[in-house]
Amino acid sequence: MSNGRLSYFSDIMPTLAARSLLASISQLGFANPPLRRHLRDLFSQPYGRPGALLADPTFEAVFGWKGANCKMSDLEGQLLASELVDAMDAAGEFRFGKEFEPYVHQLKSWEILNGSEPQSLVVTSGTGSGKTECFMVPILDHLTRLRQEYGRLIGVRALFLYPLNALINSQRNRLKAWTSPFNGDIRFCLYNGNTPERPDRSSLQPKDPCEVLDRTSLRGQPPPILVTNSTMLEYMLVRTQDAPILEQSQGKLEWVVLDEAHTYIGSQAAEVALLLRRVLNAFGVEPGNVRFVATSATIGDPDGEAGESLKRFLADVAGVNISRVHLVSGSRQIPAIPGEIQQHRIPIEELEKIDPENETSHGRYAALCSHPQARRIRQLFTESGEASQVARLSEVCAVLYGQKQEYTADEQHLALRWLDLLSGTRNTDKDGRWGESFLPLRAHFFHQTLSGIWACADPGCAASSGTALDNESWPFGKIYLEPRKHCECGSPVYEVANCGDCGTVYLLAAESNGYLHHLQPSNVLDE
Repeated sequence: MSNGRLSYFSDIMPTLAARSLLASISQLGFANPPLRRHLRDLFSQPYGRPGALLADPTFEAVFGWKGANCKMSDLEGQLLASELVDAMDAAGEFRFGKEFEPYVHQLKSWEILNGSEPQSLVVTSGTGSGKTECFMVPILDHLTRLRQEYGRLIGVRALFLYPLNALINSQRNRLKAWTSPFNGDIRFCLYNGNTPERPDRSSLQPKDPCEVLDRTSLRGQPPPILVTNSTMLEYMLVRTQDAPILEQSQGKLEWVVLDEAHTYIGSQAAEVALLLRRVLNAFGVEPGNVRFVATSATIGDPDGEAGESLKRFLADVAGVNISRVHLVSGSRQIPAIPGEIQQHRIPIEELEKIDPENETSHGRYAALCSHPQARRIRQLFTESGEASQVARLSEVCAVLYGQKQEYTADEQHLALRWLDLLSGTRNTDKDGRWGESFLPLRAHFFHQTLSGIWACADPGCAASSGTALDNESWPFGKIYLEPRKHCECGSPVYEVANCGDCGTVYLLAAESNGYLHHLQPSNVLDE
């Protein structure tokens, strides 16, 4: 299966390994042929073996998220303002159509945050689960309703706090798409170190009235949405030139969003808590009148201690009672597979020949549903029923070949072909369109970093016997990828270096009083 979707993981892993091997050996720059052959053998071992550049890869099941069994049109004019639903429906690339079904955790978040009494929320869910919509939709809904009453909104009412500028910039297009229909009455500003002081008069790009692009305009008429980071927020509280932002926002701040809350740990969490106290004081609002939202990556057990810890974190940071903090967690919808297990095992080669060029194949999907090995691999990722179940390649190999200490490169490659087959096969829905994947997967690859190479100083080292180093052209003994004092044979071990011009290999050792000792650069020696 050299063509199509069915050879994805089984192609990319060997390619990554081969390119990493060539790049590492080239970067090391050693000219000694036995050493280069030995490093090639060492780096080419099966994934996860000592010396292999690629670790045992991890695969994550990524089934779809549970839907709320209602459409956006059902919420229009009730939970959500009609104007907002219309704006999201006409948002082009970022369209959230009226026929779309929100996820269960999104709808639950909207219900909590749209309540008459301010409540705070922790949203924990996996990548691609729509965490941003959990808070952005109710915030925009609230601003839409305020616009109906007051017209153009001036003064900061929602503060989005992001740990990285890249995360700040990622929100620009979505905010622009969802606020443009309001003709500048609902505006936003991405306020970071790159925000210019004055408008760029030379730019030929058309200005969008929904986005505030410079600091002068920000101070003149602060928008209701301010997206920033803790550093800029700190500056805003103390800089005289930013005082107009606070003056025109007095008593108006109603929302504070902390994205990637799991990045705030230890002293950093304490600093954010103190910063938010100062922010509330500077904006002239009480914690009880502000809705705080924190988003976080998926945690172990949202209903257990992990969930309570996140709720306590937000309560402590915001300065509100934990009884007002709610936790919403996304959960996967794992479809049941039809059919009964057939004891006859069709070889993978035969399965791959069923509609080989099509990802959507009712015949191949049905064959996998009845195949014992295919079902056992799928069960490995679904048996816990958690939001995201992961398994290493070695665990997949254990399903196929039984529990062993190590698996060969050929066994690993066949296991990758099975994962390709299972993740690359979809059934069809009742209308003949794409249906569910038998086992949708996301891969996580881990690469070893080399901090150096170490070698035994004994050219007759018994530990290097049987390797490419057992060669008269190699003047030292066994190679190690981690620092150590002595070799398995008992001889001293020193770091390997090479001449930058010719690549000749030598050891970083020096003689002193008749003894060899480890040679260290002067900058690491103690005074």
